Order: sequence, then C-alpha cells, then structure tokens
Amino acid sequence: MKRIVLLAVLLIQSIGLSGCWSSTPIENLNMEVAVALDIADETPIEEDFEQRGGGYPKNRRMSCTYQFIVPQGSVGSKKEGASSRNFYNMTETGDSIFEAIRELSLRTNNPPIGHHLKVIVIGEQLARSTKLSELVDFFSRDNDIRPSVLILVSKGKASDVLNNVLPGQTPAFVLEGIFGNRDRNLRIWEPVSIAKAAGPLHGKTTFMLQNVIAAKNEMKFAGAGVIKGETGKLQGFLNEEELEGVVWLTGKGKGGVLKTTEDGSGRLITYEVKSMGSKIKAKVEEGEISFAVKIESTGRYAETFAHGGQKLDAAYMKQDELVLQDKVKEMAGASVETMQQKLHADAAGFGKILRIQHPAVWRKVKGNWDETFSRVPITIDVKLHIEEYGASGTSTE
Repeated sequence: MKRIVLLAVLLIQSIGLSGCWSSTPIENLNMEVAVALDIADETPIEEDFEQRGGGYPKNRRMSCTYQFIVPQGSVGSKKEGASSRNFYNMTETGDSIFEAIRELSLRTNNPPIGHHLKVIVIGEQLARSTKLSELVDFFSRDNDIRPSVLILVSKGKASDVLNNVLPGQTPAFVLEGIFGNRDRNLRIWEPVSIAKAAGPLHGKTTFMLQNVIAAKNEMKFAGAGVIKGETGKLQGFLNEEELEGVVWLTGKGKGGVLKTTEDGSGRLITYEVKSMGSKIKAKVEEGEISFAVKIESTGRYAETFAHGGQKLDAAYMKQDELVLQDKVKEMAGASVETMQQKLHADAAGFGKILRIQHPAVWRKVKGNWDETFSRVPITIDVKLHIEEYGASGTSTE
C-alpha cells in the first residue's frame, strides 16, 4: 500500500516538473504594448498590398497602429541591441479594431496578445467623429486585456506618438511613465484607465483625457482633451495653462511649480507646490445655482530673482504670496471661462458636487447639465502659504 502511495506521489510530482504544456515561447508571440487609433489613412505598404491584389472589402473606417515589443533575446548582440529599436509598429486599416488585429495574421506568423497592453492613444479626428465608448468597446470586452489600460488623446495623428521616442526607449512605456511625474508638474492630468472611463461614459458625464503630441523624435503631454458627456465624443481641448487651472480648481495636483511676475518690477517668482487642496460648495438660492471654490496650498520658494540680497522676512514673503494667489485665481478663472464659453462642458466635476450637496436640484438639471453649467456663476478664493525658503535666508548670495 505504501509503495502505491509513493508511486502516486512521484507521478504527480513528475507531472509538475514537466512544465506547462499549453505555453508558447515568448519569441513566437507579438506582445502588444500600445495601440494608436486614427481616422482611416492607409499606409504606403497597405496601398502597395492592395495594388498587388492583397485587398479585401472594407469601408476604411479607422486605422489601427499596434506597437509590439521586441524580446531582449531577439535583438542580437548587446552592441547591436543598443542601437536598435526594441519595438516595432504595424498598421492595419479596416472597419473595426477586432477586424484590424485579426488581419495582421495575414502579415505575421506570430499571434498578437494583449496581456501587456499599456496605453491606447486616440487621434483627434477619430475622437471627434466617433463615440469613445465605441472605440474602447473591444478592449473592455477582450479577456486578455486588463481594464487598467490607460486612454489618451492626441491633437494630431495618434500613430505619430508611437513613432516618436528617444533612443533606447519604448513609446508605450514612456507614455505610462510620464504619469509618474505628477508630483513634479501641475500640467499632467490624472491617468484615466478603461475601467475609470466606464462610469462617465455610461452616465454621460463630461470628463478629461490627457493630450499627448509628437514632434521630431520626442513626445510631450500638452493639455487635455474634453470628452463631452452628451455626445461621448471629443468636444475640444484645454491648453497647458488651462489644464493647470483645472488642476487648481479640483485640487488634484500632487506637486509642481507655479510661476508669475511681480507687477511693476517684473520680477519672476517661482513657487514649488508641496500640497494643494480645493473645496467646492454648491449654492442654490431661489432656484439659481452658483459655486464657491476655495483653494489652499503650501509650498516653498524655488527661485526669487530679487536684487541686492534682500532678506526674505515675513513681510516680503506675504507680498509674494498675494502675487502668487492672484496668478492661481487668474488661471482657474480662465479655465472656467473656456469650459463655459468655448466648450460648453463641465470638465472639472462641478455637476458631481451639485449631485452630492443638492440631489433634488441635480435631478432637475442633470439632463442638460453642460449647458446649464455654462451659465452658472463661479467665485474663486485662493489662500497660498510660503512655509519655507530653502537653505538660503536671503534672495541672493
């Protein structure tokens, strides 16, 4: 009996040592790390294929560019790998995203897999003409793709973003990694994943996506795209300063630099944000809606650009605090004006505040909230405190 048990144990262990029989070598897979979606624009190689009889019936609704990672063992020697790109892109134009990726099976023997997909970048033209819910539908349904995949928009062609990167880097990982710099710059919006976008899209609520642009060999985060709740499409963009104004309005910044010039002298003041917060109160009086925003921040001098080694005493710092407060109020006010007068869209979440604080009023206006928001008065109050001035007690030494 003991011998039978021992043989059974050894048999089970031997099965475990044999490895996974359903595995596929990594060199035989195309690992997707990014996808760029654009309005239909066939690449030269696609056009060449069609001229040679490699076409099939399609309406050419969109172009999908897939970025695949090259396994480190596939780039050859270290010397060769140092100068070689560790990724490559393939574009397919078709009627749907699913169709496009399956068409790649006619061009490569390595099946694409989406387990490691990091980002989806959507071009401006496509985002303005097609609902975002339709564009992310495939990614939200595919079991291989994680709901944590980030969504961005591009004021230009999304595929250009995936073609631009510094040597030795992969665009998908750069895009994902820049969001980690939110503690260093106030012009980076919070990352929005497929899972996080599902709520606003289903509830027809306006929200923002980070905008990214490409030039020559680099990419840059530059403002944000506004997805309007009513249409589910890209309504327009906030530029970098307007995005910074929304960050102050919402208190969602983690750190960065605020700069302004002193009236009269023109002296540049730079303030490093250590913390920020925002409290928004919705008011309803005689059926009229208004909002009061109170913004608070603490930080330190980064640079003062003063002359003559002037002592940084309390009075001097108080004067600079007032100048910086005016700058924040100006930026936040400009952002509100753009949202109300140009975009007619509440991208800062004022509707959510009204829903929480005055649910009965919200039920009456939620059906046409973006237009109602465009007429709502908003007051902004800013309190900023310089709590330290660094290692130096004077402005110059």
